[in-house]
Amino acid sequence: MADSTLRKYIWLINTILDAGKLTFREISEKWDNSSLNYKGVELSKRTFHNHRMAILTELGVDIQCTSKRENSQYYIANQDEIEKNDVLNWLTDSMATEQLLLENKSIANKIVLEPIPGGREWLTLLLQALRDNVRIVFQYTSFHSSTKNDTNRTLEPLCLKLFKRRWYMLGQTIDSGKRLIFALDRITNLELTTERFEYPEDFSAKDFFANFYGICSDEYSRPTRVILKCYREFPKYMRSLPLHHSQEELENGEDFTTFGFYMSPAYDFVQEILSHGSDIEVLAPVWLRNLIKEKTEALTALYK
Repeated sequence: MADSTLRKYIWLINTILDAGKLTFREISEKWDNSSLNYKGVELSKRTFHNHRMAILTELGVDIQCTSKRENSQYYIANQDEIEKNDVLNWLTDSMATEQLLLENKSIANKIVLEPIPGGREWLTLLLQALRDNVRIVFQYTSFHSSTKNDTNRTLEPLCLKLFKRRWYMLGQTIDSGKRLIFALDRITNLELTTERFEYPEDFSAKDFFANFYGICSDEYSRPTRVILKCYREFPKYMRSLPLHHSQEELENGEDFTTFGFYMSPAYDFVQEILSHGSDIEVLAPVWLRNLIKEKTEALTALYK
């Protein structure tokens, strides 16, 4: 799907979602004023209905009509399904934001965004590999290495994940089927091979990362019950943006709230807890509480 076509699809979805219901005339008028319509091309009914069918087929979004009359309204019939689709949600949010920025270029100097460090140049090839189930050959230099690594690695890519402004690839090795994660900004060269592989039928990217916060798994990665005690105003941040999908509120006090999770508290989760300082206290499990204590004592020692 061409990038410009996808943008038009997402624009149509967002336009109807924002309004709830719109007539074709109202949609056409909004298209006339859209920054995507820089050529001033009128939206014909034929093009509109072609977009409707393509959006249903390619994105799974069902744009229905209230009746067959001239002034009938169009609406999203399966809005609940859209909310469950993480990729589509990300696309609609990103492109809606981009659209707003394009329409407000005169105040661009008043808007500050966070850039993604790198790795986007490999996305096109990796998406093709994921679509066609072909192996890739790439060179990778870890941040733990002091010199560039020119060794070729061969991998069967399984999925991509965006975390804290960095893209990551999960893949499995050919010989042992071991699953490894690589950051795209540390890849120095990548090529597609002509070798196809059988994508594992029982693999789900969402299920693979379900127990984690972030992308790291380590010796602490077995799922367990985690309880955090959050102080002062920080519970409000936790409610507005949960750390994990398993998050639940357990107890409310005068100046604290405790939250429970069932997850794998691996490296990224530990770093997240540490980043909030005295706003978060680990109550359980004991080993995690002791680990945070050790790390905070080491941090304190640096400032003595």
